[in-house]
Amino acid sequence: MSKEDKQPMLPGEHVASIEEFEGGKNTYLASDGTIRSTAVGTKVYDLKRRIVKIDQKNSPMLPKIGDIIVGYVEMMFSSMVSIKVMYINEKKSEAGFSAIASARIGSRADMERRGDRRATFHNGDIVRGRVISLLNSTIHLTLAEKEFGVLYALCFMCGGDTVRTKESIIKCVECGAFEDRKLTHDYGKETFRLIHKAGK
Repeated sequence: MSKEDKQPMLPGEHVASIEEFEGGKNTYLASDGTIRSTAVGTKVYDLKRRIVKIDQKNSPMLPKIGDIIVGYVEMMFSSMVSIKVMYINEKKSEAGFSAIASARIGSRADMERRGDRRATFHNGDIVRGRVISLLNSTIHLTLAEKEFGVLYALCFMCGGDTVRTKESIIKCVECGAFEDRKLTHDYGKETFRLIHKAGK
């Protein structure tokens, strides 16, 4: 007799304890003595043999360490940003994953020069980053290298189109406001359009 739990599981998530079940397909035994998932799917319990497995069903493309992510800033915290994943290696992702990255970019000297205003990112900014960790089932990105950071942004003041004026400054073509950002080396609407076109 088997029973299926419809709750979707992510890699690394707790499935059962070894006192309850033995790990089956798409599971592994963690160092804390728990059975954890290695795939996206649903739990299936074999109650007769006391085995639990993960049934992989049309699993979404999961980011891996080294993958390039493009997404938008959905939330800002004091030292972190949360990014909704839109593209993985220029392929569209509709799985709804979110990633986190440090909002503090650069050396202490850089932060002192900017007055540590932390205005490096804003909600809605399109950003590009690289996956550096999948610890605790959380996607961690770096935005620090020159090809990473804000790929494209609208003016925070009026929502107008922006252009790059200096290494880390954008200017609104509508209201003329200047804003600090941690920009990619290829910042601009056209770059994002190319990624969007490739990902379709």
